[in-house]
Amino acid sequence: MSFDAFMLRAVANELNEKTVGYKVEKVMQPSKDELSLLLHKDGKHIRLQINAGAAAARIGITEESPENPKVPPNFCMLARKYLTGAKIERVCQIGFERVAEILFETYDEMGFITNRRLICEIMGRYSNAVLCDKEHKILNALRPVDFTTSRKRQLLPQMLYEMPPSQNKKNPLTETREGFISSIEEVSEKELMRVYSGMSPLTAREICFRAGETADKDSFWDAFSEIVNATLENRYIPTLVINEKGEPYEFSPFEIKQYSGLYTTKKFSDMGGLTDAYFAEKERKNRERKRAHDTERFLKNIEGRLIKKLELQTKELADTERKSEYKLKADAITANIYRLKNRQESAVLTAYTEDGSGGYTETEVKIDFERGLTPAQYAQKLYKKYNKAKNAEKEITLQIKKGREELEYIRSVQYSLSGINGQEDLAEIQSELFAAGYGRHEKFDGKRKDKKGYRQKALQIKDPMRFTTDGGYTVFVGKNNLQNDYLTFKIANKSDYWFHVKNIPGSHTVLITEGKEPSERDITEAAVIAAKNSKASDEQKVDVDYTRIKNVRKPNGAKPGFVIYENYNTAHIVLKN
Repeated sequence: MSFDAFMLRAVANELNEKTVGYKVEKVMQPSKDELSLLLHKDGKHIRLQINAGAAAARIGITEESPENPKVPPNFCMLARKYLTGAKIERVCQIGFERVAEILFETYDEMGFITNRRLICEIMGRYSNAVLCDKEHKILNALRPVDFTTSRKRQLLPQMLYEMPPSQNKKNPLTETREGFISSIEEVSEKELMRVYSGMSPLTAREICFRAGETADKDSFWDAFSEIVNATLENRYIPTLVINEKGEPYEFSPFEIKQYSGLYTTKKFSDMGGLTDAYFAEKERKNRERKRAHDTERFLKNIEGRLIKKLELQTKELADTERKSEYKLKADAITANIYRLKNRQESAVLTAYTEDGSGGYTETEVKIDFERGLTPAQYAQKLYKKYNKAKNAEKEITLQIKKGREELEYIRSVQYSLSGINGQEDLAEIQSELFAAGYGRHEKFDGKRKDKKGYRQKALQIKDPMRFTTDGGYTVFVGKNNLQNDYLTFKIANKSDYWFHVKNIPGSHTVLITEGKEPSERDITEAAVIAAKNSKASDEQKVDVDYTRIKNVRKPNGAKPGFVIYENYNTAHIVLKN
C-alpha cells in the first residue's frame, strides 16, 4: 500500500481546503478500526473517514456510507461527547511523518471555548486515532497501547501524547542539492527509503524510473526534486494504477509513469475520489475472499463430520456381522435345552444350519453362558441381539448410503467453489446450499413464516458457460449444482447428449443437437470440455460417461446436481495439460 507521507500531505492539504469551518454533526464507528465523522456547513454535508486497519489505513473524504453497529463502542461514545458540534479549525501533517492532526474548536463542560485534537497515525499495522485535549493530554485512543503491547510508547488516557519514535531519517522537503548528493551513496529505490522519511516503495521507484536506468546523482536529484517541488507547491495529480485484471493495484498523489505499457492509470480530481476507488474495490474483494473462505471452511467442517460419521457407521456395520453367530448359538441352546442345567457355565452343543439343498449341516458350537441367567434366558438374550443387529444392519446400510451421497454432494459444491469468478458465482453457491438445507441465506431474516419466500427468492440461477464445437454445436456447462440441474432438466431436450466425468465431482455438460446427429469429433470435443470442467482436469487420462438426456433422471428428494443415468457409453479422454 502506498499511503506514505507524500500521500498524507496531499490529503491533509485537501482536508484543510474542504473541511475547515465544518461542524461535526455525527460521530460513528462502523468497525473497531474505523471512525467516521459526518460534517455539515451551510446545508452541505461531508463524510470524513479515519481507518486504522492494518490493510486499509487511511484518512480522507469519502462517499461511502458504511453500516454502523447498534451499540456504539466506548471510543465512539467518548468521541461523540467531545466532538459533536465541534468546528474544524485546521488539518495539518505533523512534520513529514505519516501523522495528521485535526484541530477542533468546541466548548468545555463550563461553556468556555476550548480545543480538541484528533491525531491520526497512518502507519500500516501501527495505525491509530488518538483523541486529545488542547494540551495533547490523551482522552482515549481508537486502539489503546499499554505496556504489554509496547515498552517504548504507550497511548493511554491521561498520558501526554508523544510522536512515534524517530527513525533518524532526513525530511525530503527540506533537502538541498548538496545534502542529497552527499547523502545518497547509490542510485536505487532502497537508498532513497534508507535516507529519507515518509517514502513508500512506489514513490521511490517512481523517482528512480524518472531518473532513468543509467542515471547519475545529478539526474537522480532532478527526479527527486521534481516530486518534492510538486509536493511543496501542492501540485497533485491523484492517480490510480489498474492491473491487467482491471483491479486497483496502486495509488499516488502524483502521476505514475513507471507502469507505462504494463498497467493502465486513471486520474482523479481529488484525493477522496482516489482513495474511495482504491479501497472500496479492495474491501469488496476482501469481503468476497472472506465469504468464499467462510463457505469453504463451512463445507470442510461438514465434510469432516460426514467422514467421521461414516467411519463410525462402518464400524457399527461390521459389528452387526456377528448376528449369524448370535442366532446359531441361540438355536443350539433351544435345540438342546433339555440337556442343560441352570447353573452350567459352558457347553459344547450341536447346531443345525440349512445347507441350501433342503438338508442340514451339523456344527459344534462352544457356548459360555452368562452368570445369573438360565440357558433359556440366555437364548432369549441372544435372539434379541440377533434381531437388533439385523435391524441395525438395514438402518446403518441405509444411513451409510445417504451419508456417501451427501459427502459426494458436498465435494461437488467444493469443486464448484474452487472455480468461482466474482460475487455472483459465490452468491449462487450460497443460495444452492441454502436451498439444500445448509445454513441460512443472507436475505433470510429468521422468521419462520417468511422462510419459504426467502428460499424461493434465493434461487436465482445464472446462465451456464457456453462453448462451440468445430461442427458448430453448442455445449453448455454448469458452474454449480443449481446450474447443473437447470441445464439438464430445463434447457436440454431429450435428444441432446449429456456428459459427466466418471465417479468424480464435475460439471454437467450438455451437447445441444437440435434434432441432428453430431459427429464423433463433436462428441469427443464435448467430452473433453466435460473433463476439463471437473476435479480431474489436471489428470492426463479421464473417463467421461455420456448418454442421451432421456436416460438421465433425478431421484425424488435428491440433492441439487445429483442424478442417475443408464444406457451410457464411456469416452476415454487424454488431456494435454
